[in-house]
Amino acid sequence: MALQRLNRLFSRSVTAFMLIVSVSFLLAGCGGEERFKETTSIEQFRQQNIENVFDKKTTTTSGYLPSESVPEVDGDDYQLGPGDLLTVKVFEAEELSAEVRVSSRGNITLPLLDDVNVANLSAAKAEQKIEDLYRRDYLVDPHVAIYIKEHMSRQITLIGAVNKPGTFDYIARRRLLDVLAMGNGLMPDAGTLAYLTRQDGETGENITYLINLADLVKNGNMAHNHVILGGDVIFVPESGHCFVDGAVRKPGTYPLTTNMTVAEAITVAGGLAGWADDDKIKLVRFRGRGTERQVVSLSYADLQAGVGDTLVLKDQDIVYAESSASGKLFSGAGFTIGFMGTGVSFRDPSN
Repeated sequence: MALQRLNRLFSRSVTAFMLIVSVSFLLAGCGGEERFKETTSIEQFRQQNIENVFDKKTTTTSGYLPSESVPEVDGDDYQLGPGDLLTVKVFEAEELSAEVRVSSRGNITLPLLDDVNVANLSAAKAEQKIEDLYRRDYLVDPHVAIYIKEHMSRQITLIGAVNKPGTFDYIARRRLLDVLAMGNGLMPDAGTLAYLTRQDGETGENITYLINLADLVKNGNMAHNHVILGGDVIFVPESGHCFVDGAVRKPGTYPLTTNMTVAEAITVAGGLAGWADDDKIKLVRFRGRGTERQVVSLSYADLQAGVGDTLVLKDQDIVYAESSASGKLFSGAGFTIGFMGTGVSFRDPSN
C-alpha cells in the first residue's frame, strides 16, 4: 500500500513537472516578444534630435535665448524709482550735497531745487538732469555724482524649485548665485536650467533667457552668473524624469540629472537583469503631443563601447530592456524536493 501511494505521488509529480515545463516554454516564448519595435537607427536618431540646447547659438525653437545672449549691464542701467535711497554729491558746493529717498511720485528734494523728478532715469541721466538745473540758475559748471545706497523700487521674483521662493527687495547689485542664496538654495529636485525673464528697456517686451544652471552650480562656470536687475523674474523648474523599465533590477521613474545618458539610466536602475535580452535595449522618445514615437535599439555591446554614453535623455524618455526567452526560463524555473516527493515550480521573473 505504501509503495502504491509513493508511485502515485511520483506519477503526479512527473505530470506536474511536464506541465510546468510546457507552461514555462510558453511563457518564455511570450517573453521574447518585443515590447517596442525599432523605428530608427542610432545615427538617424542623433540627427533628428538636438541633444543639448546649449550647442545652439541662436534663438531656440521655444523662443528662449541661450545664456550667452543675456546683455551685460552695469550700475547705470538701474532705473530709479520710489523708495530708492540716493546720495547726491555736488562737488563745487558741498552744502548742496544730500542723502535723499525717492518719493512715491518719483521726486527727490534737493537744496535750492526743491522737487526733482528722477523716476525711471538711470543714475547717469539723473546726474545730468541735476547738473542742468544747477547750471541754469546757480552754478557755472557743476559736477554731480549719484550713488544708489539702497535699491528699493524694483524687486526680484524667485520661483520654482528653490527652498524659499518669493519676491525680494533689490537693495544692492546682485548676481544669480546671490539671488539663489536669498532663496535658501536649490531643492534636491531642481532642474538643470533656469529661466531669466527681463523687460527690455527700449521695447518694453519681456525676453526670457535659458541659463545652464548645472554648469554654473556644479562646474563653477561663472559665465552663467549674470547680473540680476530689479524687476527680473527667475524660474527654476523641477528636473525632468525618465522611465527605466523591463528587464532591469530596479524599474521605476528617475529624475534626470545633467546630460543623463542611456547607460547612466540603466546603472541607476540597478543594471540589466539576468533575463534581459542583451541585443534589445530600447530608447523610446515621444514626439510632440501625439503618440508618435521614436524607438532606437542598442545592444549590451553598444553600451560597453560607449554608445550609450552619447545618447542624452530628455524629459519623459523611456529606457526599456526587452526580456530574453531563455533568460526568463532559467531565471524563473526552480525545483523543490520534499520528503514525500518531488515538485517543480515556475515564477515569471519579470512580474
